[in-house]
Amino acid sequence: MTLRRLVTAVASLVVIASSLTGLPTARATDDIAVNLGALADPPEGLRGHPLWDSYYELAPFGYEEREYFISGTAVTDDGQASAGYTTRFIVTRPTAASGDGPDFNGVVMVDWTNVTAQFENAVDTMSAREELMRGGYAFVHVSAQSAGICCTPLTPKMWDPVRYAALDHPGDAYAQDIFRQIADAVRGNVSSGPGLSGDDLPMAGLGIEVVIAAGQSQSGSRLNQYVIGYLAHANEARNAPIDAIIVHGSAAGAKLPLAQAARDRGVPVLHLLSDAEANDGEDQEQMAALLDGEGTEDSHYRLWEIAGTAHADFWIGYQSIVGSSARVLADQPPLSESEYEQVIRDAGNYGAEPHPLYAVCIAAGATMPTRYATNTAVRQVADWARPDGLAPAHTPRFEFDPITGRLARDDDGNAQGGMRLPPVEVPVATYRSTDCGLGGVTVPFLEPQLWERYPTFVDYWEAMAAATDQAVEKEWMLPADAADQMERVCAAKHRWPDAAFGDCPA
Repeated sequence: MTLRRLVTAVASLVVIASSLTGLPTARATDDIAVNLGALADPPEGLRGHPLWDSYYELAPFGYEEREYFISGTAVTDDGQASAGYTTRFIVTRPTAASGDGPDFNGVVMVDWTNVTAQFENAVDTMSAREELMRGGYAFVHVSAQSAGICCTPLTPKMWDPVRYAALDHPGDAYAQDIFRQIADAVRGNVSSGPGLSGDDLPMAGLGIEVVIAAGQSQSGSRLNQYVIGYLAHANEARNAPIDAIIVHGSAAGAKLPLAQAARDRGVPVLHLLSDAEANDGEDQEQMAALLDGEGTEDSHYRLWEIAGTAHADFWIGYQSIVGSSARVLADQPPLSESEYEQVIRDAGNYGAEPHPLYAVCIAAGATMPTRYATNTAVRQVADWARPDGLAPAHTPRFEFDPITGRLARDDDGNAQGGMRLPPVEVPVATYRSTDCGLGGVTVPFLEPQLWERYPTFVDYWEAMAAATDQAVEKEWMLPADAADQMERVCAAKHRWPDAAFGDCPA
């Protein structure tokens, strides 16, 4: 780093620090004070780009990206303690009036990044990236928890101590309120103190209609707490910035209290669960009563249990290993559009084409395409949150072994019941989704197994086409994802000796 660049960076930090000293304003409320944060630009720093920015070029897709610092005063769920904070978030949005990509559809997904690994992983943003970018959504990487700020090598303050010197997190007791303040800032509700101009606000020039909060695993549990604890002290100001919530994964016993809290708080919640969360000590009879029918008692809660899916999956792991790592570890430039598309082709492997990373627990492993369900969830929750929007349909529950009480599995070892995507209905692999803790593994069928079950490739193609059509008809799968699924089916035809006929059936 040159001396000039270092001096510039230090000077920028001074400017940021001064811009963050103004006391944040609070909305009028009959309950706990609801503060608003102040925004600032980060300095360039040592690396010249944000940690966890896009690993591929966004411009070809009509998107742009900007990192913000936000500073203010946060309170605990009950409002009994307060503390100052400075954290950051990254906004990825359609380029206003660019004409190169989709128009903004009015929906922002605010992603509470997961920090289980002691660094941030924006699981739902990455899982739903195809739907987000083809649909014209904006999405936000939120550093809500202290472990996402410091102090391992892949946290901001260690990764670039100059750029992120100003960050200061008071602890996770304040995380819910920090998250809410960032959602408020995305909507343009910021402190009247020093900060950026109106043209620099996160969604300037774009009209927001709906803000969805999403979080997976530990972040999903944090959003549980947001609904159950933070909104227990509800007032209009606390409730205002977030219109609906996707809780992806959850802690043991979370379904029933979350369903009840969603009903009581009046916030739409879609609960998206994998095989790993099937047996969590829930009172099944109470859940069945609450989920029975389309009545008003559960008008704010939907439970989707996705058969064959693991807590973490190949789609996320492969992109992290092949896509993000070079950008984060070596400051390599973002991948080109064609390079990104190759990563996506490989990451979307659903078990039909054997891959060495199938057995790499946690890092990759399970290949059941959770992303199809996540994409559908984002689309349906966005519609649900609009005025007069319809709630997503109820879906089947997992089935349980009457003797063991555990998740029931078929002769292939795959989960029974639940929302069933085409690869689990017409299997070419065993999705050992609860093996080795969080990751799961995929065990592909050998060719003799394939040929016994599907004597010709056309037999397999026709079965998958029927299952895919059914998933779309049930609104479990989006048409664009159905097309993607069938393209991937065609790519596996080389595993059958009859596949020399050429193109897949029309």
